[in-house]
Amino acid sequence: MTDSSSSAVDKLDTDENNSNESESSPSPPSYAVFEDEHGNLVNPALNVIWPMRPRRGRYSLKEYREQKQRFQKHSEQQRQNKKYDFKSRKQSKGQLQVSHSHTTQQTKDSSSSSIYMPIKMPLMLAYMSSSGKIYNFGFKRHEFGSESFWQLDLSGIENREQPLFRSMSALIQYYKSLVIDRGDGKTEIFPVD
Repeated sequence: MTDSSSSAVDKLDTDENNSNESESSPSPPSYAVFEDEHGNLVNPALNVIWPMRPRRGRYSLKEYREQKQRFQKHSEQQRQNKKYDFKSRKQSKGQLQVSHSHTTQQTKDSSSSSIYMPIKMPLMLAYMSSSGKIYNFGFKRHEFGSESFWQLDLSGIENREQPLFRSMSALIQYYKSLVIDRGDGKTEIFPVD
């Protein structure tokens, strides 16, 4: 048993020219294998016997070594870049200064963009009915003693009074779970249309 495992290691560490390079050691395969009657680990779908690797292709030893070299070069470059970044950060730490007029100018210019909204815009709930019409409902905040409650404002729809909720999340969960059957196969969340 030990002879077969040591010969497997020797086969793995030798290349096509039968030169021993102990830069790689046998590792478990990265694919499913089954043990045959001779004790070899075999994958019949890939035609691979582990640890004997095919001469060409994804699982070949040559490909493995090339990938390992590429990875080592890449990791070495990353280490050098990190060293350089660390040195440059130390050198430029005292050179950074913030100009208040520049940051103020940026905030003024950015407010004209369409992604920014005015701060005093009211909180609204948008809803599209099954007919495709869009509604915007506001919220009412009620104060009772030290507690505040939230209510959806449906005042534009036939004076419908809505329940009060202690939090916004409870209000949203309630309306997510509520469905009104209109009788014609369509459902609505709010009494609209």
